[in-house]
Amino acid sequence: MELNEKNLKAGQPGDVLRDATVRGLQVRVTPAGKRVFMLYYRTKAGKERRPKLGEYGSITLAQARDAARSMLAAIAVGGDPMADREKELAEPTVADLWERYAAAVVSRRKERTRQAYEDAYRLHIDPKFGRKRLSEIRPFTVDDFRDGMSHKPVQANRCLALLSAMFNYAIKRMEWAGSNPVRGSERFPETKRKRYMTAAEVSRVAELLIEEERENLFSSAFIQLLILTGARKDEIAKARWDQIKGNMILLLDSKTGAKEIYLSPQALDVLAKLPRTTGTLTGINDPKKLWGKIRRAAGCPDLRIHDLRHSFASAGISAGLSLAQIGGLLGHKSTQTTHRYAHLIEEAGVAAATTVGDLMELQMRRRVSSPADTGS
Repeated sequence: MELNEKNLKAGQPGDVLRDATVRGLQVRVTPAGKRVFMLYYRTKAGKERRPKLGEYGSITLAQARDAARSMLAAIAVGGDPMADREKELAEPTVADLWERYAAAVVSRRKERTRQAYEDAYRLHIDPKFGRKRLSEIRPFTVDDFRDGMSHKPVQANRCLALLSAMFNYAIKRMEWAGSNPVRGSERFPETKRKRYMTAAEVSRVAELLIEEERENLFSSAFIQLLILTGARKDEIAKARWDQIKGNMILLLDSKTGAKEIYLSPQALDVLAKLPRTTGTLTGINDPKKLWGKIRRAAGCPDLRIHDLRHSFASAGISAGLSLAQIGGLLGHKSTQTTHRYAHLIEEAGVAAATTVGDLMELQMRRRVSSPADTGS
């Protein structure tokens, strides 16, 4: 039956309509009455292909003829449109890649890191790229993505790093033949935060924490331990009484793996005020509410709870400890991590040199003004 508009509408299940205009173009009427455009052709290698072009109603006869002509033109120069389409459909999407990468890599990360990766993908990468094939992600689309997050430069950099790691995984582990479109994408500059408690702030915060012990013993103790040990918040939250061995807390797991938290006499005094249990030291995960109250009352509302860790390092350097010693107390695995405090050593050195210089200047002036030296 000839393929035309009249026969298309009148076709019955099982009918085959062949187009006299475009060689190989046909319509098959399915048992359900659907009219499906198909193109029959042979490749240069002699393989028979029967790709579906679409369903009548979704595309018109004219559109089906245009699509068929375009495919036949590709076939004439040795192409195989159906094989190309199959290859395209077989290529993973970014969502497919994430599923593989998350199972193989992200699942092995620490809980905090794993959650950060999952949030970055779910909130930012998936809405933009999830349904796209890997080859559709080009450097300019990555740059557009980055520019769209310019108001969140740190988060943008983290997303770019994750996306780049995913594409590297696709190349190395999934044998994807493309190149990493994130390579060369410029990151936003990041300013490292350098906030430490001043001596006056330490005094005021300590005074307020002691005042809060009657009503908020556990939250107050939590914050005092952060100040006195330089530990991370999650480390104090998870530390258990049975992990205290002498003047150390032996953590089986932390951000950097197994770790010792050293307890000064002052930290041991804080622990002595708490009732011993079979659980964690304070029984709470986050003293957020009390810390917000304390820092406002102390006149330092910008002081984050993690800044207490930095303040501990600053105090150690002021006491004359080396970077290696500070790194040991903080549990750093990398000397590069501790190196962020190097400027404090320089500042302490300058301050010490200034103190000595002031003293020497005073002595030198006294020497010059001495009568014995003036010949009188």
